[in-house]
Amino acid sequence: MQSAAGRANATWNKFSAFRVLGDHEPMPGFRLVMRLAPTPESLARLLGLRAAQSDALDSELARATVRAGVGLLQSHFVSFAYATPEEIVALIRLGAVNKVGSSLAVYDRLVSMYSSRVSVLLGEEVVVTGSIYEFPDLGIAQRAFIAAQEWVEEATPLRSAWRVSQQRKAKGEPVDGALGTGEGQASVLRSAGVDLEKLPSWWWRGIAARMRSDGGVELYDEVPSGADFAALIADE
Repeated sequence: MQSAAGRANATWNKFSAFRVLGDHEPMPGFRLVMRLAPTPESLARLLGLRAAQSDALDSELARATVRAGVGLLQSHFVSFAYATPEEIVALIRLGAVNKVGSSLAVYDRLVSMYSSRVSVLLGEEVVVTGSIYEFPDLGIAQRAFIAAQEWVEEATPLRSAWRVSQQRKAKGEPVDGALGTGEGQASVLRSAGVDLEKLPSWWWRGIAARMRSDGGVELYDEVPSGADFAALIADE
């Protein structure tokens, strides 16, 4: 069964023309965006290992991935980060990538930071994968962030039901409902006592953070949508 995180690839496929390898030569004025996420297999393993002690959906695991994602701003490579329980999308500072190979160096550093922070928070190893995108201007980069947000909100029932199903399997319990349909997702969530309407906003839409010019960090735990979200992704 494919995880909700795996299905996010369909959203990012819309931006596949902008995907680059880490050893490319950065184009002047272009903006680099990096997407990082725990692999579906790693996430399923963690949900299974923690199923006996965690709450429905394993909110502690989700908070850890979000906290680790926001923490990438401390790398000084990232000017804006959008963190959800499924993935992290980071806008890279203009000055951080300026020669051949620097994109890969930054990417490797962010993957290492993210995976190690989640592992420390949870006490378990987390395998992380990702991809690099180079957009010709900030406006197109903003569209990628908006698409990421729209997907995570739209997929909330699927994401949540998939997590519950992994927990139930680990405990040897039956999974009632096919995750490919809304009715099936609702059945799985209902059996676990999960009311989507009562979940916090960060579960639905993630959180965002950006670096200020004075070196401080602005945190947005109530993330707006559309043009208002794009306005947060300010240029340096």
